[in-house]
Amino acid sequence: MRFENERTRELLRVIAERRHTSMNQLAEEMIERELQVLALGLESSLSRTIELLRSYRGEGRAEAWVAFADAEGLPEPIAARRARPDEDPFGVVRAFEAGA
Repeated sequence: MRFENERTRELLRVIAERRHTSMNQLAEEMIERELQVLALGLESSLSRTIELLRSYRGEGRAEAWVAFADAEGLPEPIAARRARPDEDPFGVVRAFEAGA
């Protein structure tokens, strides 16, 4: 087996010797256990997602879309205009120039 971290290989060797098993066998057993834990977590997460999808009824969605469409028909509350680069109505540029 190849490991990027030499310490991992060394620990695997020491533990395999103490358990009177091969490094490959020990690594495979440990990987299997870790994969089982991760698979259970994934299964739990997917089960919860399925529950949420099954419980979804879309109630209130039509009303929300109608309200959105109605609001889009209203005039904009603020009229946008293009700013000129030489304008500084709030003195921001002057404040930075004064601190320089």
